[in-house]
This record gives sequence, C-alpha cells and structure tokens, in this order.
Amino acid sequence: MKKRLLASTLAAVLLASSLAGCGKKAETTDATTAGAEATTKAEAADTTAASGDKVTLNFTWWGNQLRNDVTKQAVDLYMSQNPGVEIKVEFTDWTGYWDKLSAMAAGGNLPDILQMDYSYLNQYQQSGQLANLSEFIDSGVIDTTNIPDSVIESGSIEDKCYAMSIGSNALVMIYDKAVVEEAGVDLSKQLTFEELYEVSKTIYEKTGVKGAFDGQINMMAMVARGNGSYMFDELRNGTTDSMKVYFEAVEKFAKAEFAVSPDLLAEKNMDIVETKPIIDGTTWNDFALSNQFIAVSNTAGRELGMTYYPIVDNSKTQSLYLKPGQFLSVAETSQNKEAAAKFIDWFVNSIECNEILMAERGIPVNTEVAAAIKPKAEAISQSVFDYISQVGEIATPIDVPDPSGKGEVEALGKTMVEAIRYGDATAEEAAEQFVAESKKILEEAAK
Repeated sequence: MKKRLLASTLAAVLLASSLAGCGKKAETTDATTAGAEATTKAEAADTTAASGDKVTLNFTWWGNQLRNDVTKQAVDLYMSQNPGVEIKVEFTDWTGYWDKLSAMAAGGNLPDILQMDYSYLNQYQQSGQLANLSEFIDSGVIDTTNIPDSVIESGSIEDKCYAMSIGSNALVMIYDKAVVEEAGVDLSKQLTFEELYEVSKTIYEKTGVKGAFDGQINMMAMVARGNGSYMFDELRNGTTDSMKVYFEAVEKFAKAEFAVSPDLLAEKNMDIVETKPIIDGTTWNDFALSNQFIAVSNTAGRELGMTYYPIVDNSKTQSLYLKPGQFLSVAETSQNKEAAAKFIDWFVNSIECNEILMAERGIPVNTEVAAAIKPKAEAISQSVFDYISQVGEIATPIDVPDPSGKGEVEALGKTMVEAIRYGDATAEEAAEQFVAESKKILEEAAK
C-alpha cells in the first residue's frame, strides 16, 4: 500500500506542476496578453475565412464509446452542412482527459472547442484559458431564446458566460432489475446509507451478488451537502465532520461480507463505463450520472433501473441537485472563436444534431429541442428524461463550482478510500490525513 500511496502522491505533484502554468499568479497579465493575441489571431482568421479558405477547428471531449460514436456522427453532419468548416476530433476517458487538458493548457495549445465540467470551470476560467461567450450570446451567434437563464448562469462567473451547458444531469444509483426483483427488495425511495447497507446484505443473501459503495468525490460532496455544508469549505477550514462520516461508511461497506474486493474494484474501473462491475454482473449496483445510464445499459445488454442516489443518515437537507451534464467552452487562444461559437449554437439548438446525440450527455438545455426528441427516444433514453423530471421536484441548489486544486483533492480521496479498503488505514486516520492534506492543496492552489 505504501507504494500505491507514493505513486498517487507523485501523480498529484506532477498534476499540480502541469497546472502551474494555469495558476492565479499570472492571471491578469497572462489573460490580458492571451486576449490580445487571440484578438489579433481571430482577426487574421476572419480574413482567411472571408477569402474562402476552410476554417479548421479542434474539438475534444471525454466519454465512453457511445458518446464518441454519436458525437462524431453529429460533427460529420455539421461539416456536411457547413463545407467551409473542418472539425478535427479527439476524445479520451475522464481521468486521461483532465491530465491531457492540463498539459495542453500549460503549453498554450488548448483545442478551439473543449468539453468542460462544472467542477473544473473555476480553475480554467481563473487562469484565463476560456473565452468569454457572452459577446456571442449578446450578438445572437449563440441563440439562447429557448434556453433558461439558469442554464446560462450555471456556466457564468461574475456575470460573464464561459461555458454553455449541453445537458442536465443528476447523480443516480443504477441497479440490476432482475437481481433486485429476485431479492424482493424495494428501491422505490431514496435510501439512506444504513438502508443501502441492509438492502445490499439482503441481496447478497438471496442472490449471491455483491454490492458496491461509491468511493468517489461525488459521494463525499453529497455527505457534506446532507450535513448542510459545502465540502470544500470544510476542507479549507480543516473541518473533519463530514469526511469522518463518509470514510466511516466506506469502512463499514468494505468490511461487509457482500463487499466487492478492492483488487476487483481496481481491475474493474468504475470510472469507465465499459469496465464497471455492474456490466458483467459482478455487482448489482453502480453510481453514476443519469446521462451515463444509456451507455451503461447498452453495454450491459440487459435491463437496468435507476433510483435516487443514496443520502446520508439523519440528513439535514436533501442533497440531490440538478447538474449541468457537461459544458462546451471555447479556448481563449482559439484563432476562430466565432466559428467555434457557431458550432456550439448548432450543438445546443439543432434538433437534427440532438436526434443523433439523443440525450447521451443529458437532457437538452433547449426546451423546444428536448420536447422534440423525447417522443423519438428509445425507452432507455426516455427513462432518463423521467428521472431528471423526478429529481427536479426535490432538488436543492447546486454548490458553487469547485475551486482550483479539486483534481488533486479528488486523486487524494481515491487513495484514502483504497487505503481503507485494503485495511491500511482506519476511517478516522483517513479522514484526518485527507482533510489535512486537502487543506494544504487548496491553500497552495489559491496562491
């Protein structure tokens, strides 16, 4: 375990180093310089476009195979409708994406169009890496007529929009319908941690299928929300209250007879759709975002269900919220910002485009588009529409975007969870170490 801890610590150091070029220290000067350079390049690009030459855009995203397939189909359609534009695409999985993006940002060569996550928005905006989309919204290049103001606000910082949401999501627990029915358990309501434990125990006793507990940062944040606080405020203040509750739950589930072994969890990466343990029936449950349900179901090849993400025992408030699924942003260094903005406009407002995407990234933010594609969606996709509607009835406001340093904190959290599951640390030890080290990471990132 010491080797694993050392490796994780080294990875965090390398990640921090790669992001050093994006730090706040150079925010004003770098952002101003980058903006001036980008304006000059954009003017040159506009001249090039006017002369009839093809505009080339680079577009990158993270995702599973389904997302990759449908996104490339959509891009091909756009290029066929806009022969003056060539879009070069690149994709990777979630973890690899952020490592690659941070290196590209440090080198000043971000793609023109990049998929952005709510938790990383502050980090990239504060380092001057993202173009202000408000000017394109104000000019009508990006049409927001049928997009709620709250959607625009979700990608805005200090009244300027830096990211356009392309779908609404919510955290969800996915389950194997046949296994749950065989065990005769009820998942119709939002389970508490204790209820999830008892349900998992019953399912294992009745069917022999093991269960899983979410060892990711989403669950940490949900515990803090259930306790009426914001996780990163607790970490900045060195408060261990919520983290002790979280790591105690990790420890309790890890010691249970029904728990999947840590070796198996390491082998079957829950971050990647194709390797999730629910896919081959190793577990009866999984934790994800609602838009992933389509890919998980298709990959599993059998009927799966969705239910509310579990909530901490004795919760002070409802922790579920509606989340911008992903955003599309334009790099500040792009030489073709307006062309990139036109593509984003098409991506969110075109019914043809979204008939291809079919809510894979979340429910479309354009209300008319959402209404148009729901009747055409398959049953699996329609269940996502229904789930988002249900969550919307109980959801509480989303937390503010995560601060710089979130990536290192997330990596550290995974290391602590692994230490508990292997028996190399107790819940109390993990909570104390995690909070202390996270506090240092956040303080350093804020400089």
